[in-house]
Amino acid sequence: MDAITLIAQLGLGLATNAVYDLVMQLSDKEIAEDEFVKEMQNRIDLNGVNMSAESVISALAQNGFISIQGSHLHANESLIFGSEAGGASVGNDSKLTTDKTAIEAKGNASMNTVGNAQVSQNADGSISFHVGEDGNINIKT
Repeated sequence: MDAITLIAQLGLGLATNAVYDLVMQLSDKEIAEDEFVKEMQNRIDLNGVNMSAESVISALAQNGFISIQGSHLHANESLIFGSEAGGASVGNDSKLTTDKTAIEAKGNASMNTVGNAQVSQNADGSISFHVGEDGNINIKT
């Protein structure tokens, strides 16, 4: 898949944020197109996004990095945030909500995962933390 196809599949707002961040990180380096595409596929930045789902949202980094900043993700029943490998971060006035739970990262507060680590907002109204052998969850208030 080439860079243009990848950007088209991401959607304009999300792609713009992801491309800008990646270009800034790589601005002083030479990089081949295939390496650029690989870097794009391994990083998703949600900045200023409102996302809603009827049942479940799973925001899991399987082998890269997800950053959620200034955004609101809402799933009626359940929301899973974190990483299976790689990492994930939520902060900068972001909210992760369900009909029965809410996690808010106001101001400088944040929640980060590394490796195999997830936070689940469950359909029964509970919030659970899952950390594998190489996982870590860091909460800053």
